[in-house]
Amino acid sequence: MGIFNFIGRIFATPLGFIMQWCYLLVNDLLKLPVSYVFALFAFTLITKLLLFPLSLKQQRSSAAMQAYQPLINEVNQKYADNPKKRQEEMAKLQSEYGYNPMSGCLPMLIQFPIIFGLIEVVYKPLTYMLRIPGEVMTLFGETAKKIIEQAGGSVNERYIETSIIELVKKSTAQFTSLAAPAGVTEAELAGYVSKIDGLNLTIGHLNLWEIPKLEWSAMLIIPIFSIVTIVLSSFISQWAARGRAEKNNQMQITNISMVLLSTVMFGVMSFTLPAAFGLYWGFSNIVVIVQALILRKIVNADTIKKQSEEKIAEKRRQQKEVKTVKVKDKAGNLTKKEMSADEMARYRLQRARELDDEKYASPAALDDEE
Repeated sequence: MGIFNFIGRIFATPLGFIMQWCYLLVNDLLKLPVSYVFALFAFTLITKLLLFPLSLKQQRSSAAMQAYQPLINEVNQKYADNPKKRQEEMAKLQSEYGYNPMSGCLPMLIQFPIIFGLIEVVYKPLTYMLRIPGEVMTLFGETAKKIIEQAGGSVNERYIETSIIELVKKSTAQFTSLAAPAGVTEAELAGYVSKIDGLNLTIGHLNLWEIPKLEWSAMLIIPIFSIVTIVLSSFISQWAARGRAEKNNQMQITNISMVLLSTVMFGVMSFTLPAAFGLYWGFSNIVVIVQALILRKIVNADTIKKQSEEKIAEKRRQQKEVKTVKVKDKAGNLTKKEMSADEMARYRLQRARELDDEKYASPAALDDEE
């Protein structure tokens, strides 16, 4: 988990600024209730808008990939018993036809650092949202530990900032009476305590920094919301990316498998991470559904697929087109031959292998020839 925490800390700083601005907008300017929930929704909208160009590119790539599917199936069937040759032919598809199996993965890859960064922001809202200085956080943290230990409790470092929030709201005087650390005035310290006291990370009596449990309670609504919306968003996104006449049973089976996998994965995360994450993920799925419907209007999958098929057909025609070329025989003499692009590629590969054999022939073999 060390690498994930490291990634989370890197992305938490810029994402914390976005959450801070969203919270200030809905809490201080708009004066909305459950402001942290609205801030999470605003955060989701902003991050999705920033990623929209990549999502648009992904939609177009998905539509184009449908044209390559027959070629991929042909290679898989033809070289089912020869993995090495199958890999070579797949590489050939990439170099000659522009097929790229990873072209639509970038938005998802970027989504993971956002998730890790947001989790860090949820656990440490005082550091990343309120931007309370490190020396003040150290003072507040030590004070919170003393209060918890004196009451016979134990301290969980992961929840130290949310513990500070709870203790400040219960006993503000214990924090305002502290001696300010070096470089911080008494007025500034009181201002930080006031900010913490005004921070609301709840929905009624539900604390959004707590982890939902598999037991009947109002908190259970949040992971259920997350799981239901991910199923809907997955199916609608796949439907939106397909052409109106597209029917591919193999792709449908693969897509269903991906939906099940992602549902299980994020379902588990919804019960192992704070409720705020499940709420964010549910909001994210709703935005994805709306975005998919918009992209289906913008991107004509049938047209893109047809253009890709025409490109593939033209490339194949060029490969089969016979041209007169000059080639060297084993004696080094130039001769003219009628060859297609495919035949020329095979000839070059064969000649390269022959040259390699000659260059790297063993000394023993050379002695025998002499």
